[in-house]
Amino acid sequence: MANVDEDRTVCESFQRAAQLVGKRWVPQIVWVLLDGRRRYSTLRDAIPEISDTLLSERLRELEDTGIVTRTVTPSTPVLIEYGLSERGRDLAVVMDGLSTWAERWAAVGA
Repeated sequence: MANVDEDRTVCESFQRAAQLVGKRWVPQIVWVLLDGRRRYSTLRDAIPEISDTLLSERLRELEDTGIVTRTVTPSTPVLIEYGLSERGRDLAVVMDGLSTWAERWAAVGA
């Protein structure tokens, strides 16, 4: 951990990570997927405020950045599931920390 007296600067890696994880609905999607693979409809039901368009967009972005995997199982109907890659599962510590902070400081009605 950096010494408190040191000047903190934001490196490019930190900036990129903050922009990605800070996008609207990304934390919620990752949070749900931390419990395991999910179908699109299960994700949508778990995050009722998100629109279909935005959920699809975020899933594509997370897949493009290697955080989410998309598995297609040929069947009738075709089964498509989303899960976290190793990179995505590494966000568990971040999401757990955010959850702890939220319970303490962002409680509804606080």
